[in-house]
Amino acid sequence: MSDIVFTGMGIISPLGIGRDIFWQNCCEARHGFRKIKTFDTTHMHCDVAALPEHFQPSQYMPATEYRKMSRLSRLATAASIEALKDSGLNPETMDRERIGIILGTAFGSSSHLDEFYLSFLKDGPRGAQPFLFPDTVQNAAASHVAIYHKISGPNVTFCQSELSAEYALAYAVNLLEQDQVDVVLVGGAEEVSFTQFECFNALGALNPIKIKEGDPIKPMLRGGHILGEGAGVLIMEQEEFARKRSARLYGRLGACVLQGGQAAIGHYASDSRDLGRVMERALEQAGLNAQEIDQMDLGSNFSGELEQMEYEQIDRLFKKINLLRVTPLKYLMGECSCSSVFRTAACLLSLKEQVRLPTLSVEILKAAGPRDLVWEPAQAGPTRNVLMTFATYGGGVGAVVLEKS
Repeated sequence: MSDIVFTGMGIISPLGIGRDIFWQNCCEARHGFRKIKTFDTTHMHCDVAALPEHFQPSQYMPATEYRKMSRLSRLATAASIEALKDSGLNPETMDRERIGIILGTAFGSSSHLDEFYLSFLKDGPRGAQPFLFPDTVQNAAASHVAIYHKISGPNVTFCQSELSAEYALAYAVNLLEQDQVDVVLVGGAEEVSFTQFECFNALGALNPIKIKEGDPIKPMLRGGHILGEGAGVLIMEQEEFARKRSARLYGRLGACVLQGGQAAIGHYASDSRDLGRVMERALEQAGLNAQEIDQMDLGSNFSGELEQMEYEQIDRLFKKINLLRVTPLKYLMGECSCSSVFRTAACLLSLKEQVRLPTLSVEILKAAGPRDLVWEPAQAGPTRNVLMTFATYGGGVGAVVLEKS
């Protein structure tokens, strides 16, 4: 996989809109958690989510375009515009059939689905709002991206809960390795809607945070998810194609390993060794040993189960655990199917800038209760290889290695 590189990124995230502010907030370990104002949470266990502030689709496209889209599609299309601009690519000068769009989303536009269903219940089949229906399907966001840029290459959407964008990444790798495309826009998009939030609340899966406006936010370690919203798109190319056009390289993909597994409903893999195995396979695929990993970005998400899994496998694979520090970026940006894109972007920027991301002691994975997280600041230092871990409820696990280009 050493010939697949990343050349652009578009970020609409809780940590900032645009690459530069996103990177600054990552380095300063500023979280993106905010009190929800768009729907009523008074009867819920939580009123906080990770939300991108000040997103305005009018800054990216004319109203004639974004009025046709759901919020999810607006987020994804805006991220794709930023990613193409950042990469220096112009679809108008390319063979559009050789450009792929592969996105992941766990729930799609759940707000549009809810509105359509309510209009159906209220007014019957003839009164259901037809203009809402197109965006109720999961692949609507990827389709809007293709329509906006007039891209006619492979267009695929993956829906695999918290691993949705990771499966999109793996599929993009296959397309590039098989020479079916020259460039892939790969990413994820998710929104925080009332229906989605209510479902997680009913399952008792939300972090029990209730605040007044202006109060400090202290997540409950092992207390449950803080849901996130946003969209991220990365540009992936064959290295030869990228170098021919003198593209800026953020980093190289060293390995991408995904695996299913057994799990109880609503839980992570029943055997933490599944995660350990994909970590080992990723290192082997990249031709590295554990001592050559400079940073570890974990999938830990306040759930407790995932923290336990990751701690056990770090303890097994990486010796001297008492000296190890890790970067669980979801502790800043929340849990959603596009958080892996934000995490990947942060790690690529770390490789490009040769600045190591802020870290926490690995022992935090064993802690519980409300706590101020004490991050060690980002600092300059040789950074060659990053290992990232992923998991979803339902049993799937994954690992990715990113390398300095």
